[in-house]
Amino acid sequence: MPENTIYTMRHRFRYGEVVLGSIGDSLCLCLWPESTHYSAVVRRLQRGFDVNVVEQPTAVTQTAASMIDNQFMHCMPMTMPLRTYGTPMQQAVWRAIAAIPPGHTESYSDLARRTGYHTAVRAVASAVGANALNLFIPCHRVLPADGTVGNYAGLPYTKYRLLRHEGVAVEYCRNVRI
Repeated sequence: MPENTIYTMRHRFRYGEVVLGSIGDSLCLCLWPESTHYSAVVRRLQRGFDVNVVEQPTAVTQTAASMIDNQFMHCMPMTMPLRTYGTPMQQAVWRAIAAIPPGHTESYSDLARRTGYHTAVRAVASAVGANALNLFIPCHRVLPADGTVGNYAGLPYTKYRLLRHEGVAVEYCRNVRI
C-alpha cells in the first residue's frame, strides 16, 4: 500500500469498537473512536506523516482485527509492525509501555522513572494519552499511583474491563475525570 495514505477500518470486538489504521505495511492507529482525543490523534498522524486518511480496509488492518479478536478470545500475543509518530520522549514512553507484560501494571511515576523522565510525570502521562495504538501499545496497563483505573481516553470503564480480562484486580472509581 502507498505510504501517502492512512487506510482505516472500524472493528467491533468484545470490549467495543476501535478504528484501525495502516500506513504502508505497518499499523499506525488502533484507537477508540469515542475517545476524548481521537480527532487530535488522527490530525497529529496526518500532519506528522504528511498523509491523507481514507476509510478502506487493508491486509494490515484486517490482520490487526484478527489479532485483537484472537487476543481477547484466546490470549494470543499481538505482534506486528507498528509505526508511530511522536517526540523522542513520547517514543521512549511508548516503547516502555509496550514492554509491560499482560496481567501487570505500572504507575505513571514508575513509568517516568523507568524512561529517565523522573521529574516529568505529567509529561509522561500526556505521552501515554497521546498513544495512537491503544491495544498494541497497551497504555491501559498504566495506572495512577493509588492503583485505581484513572482515565483512559475518556473510557475508564473500558480500561477497567481490559485489565480485568488480563487478571488485574483494579478498583473502578466512577468519579474519574472524563
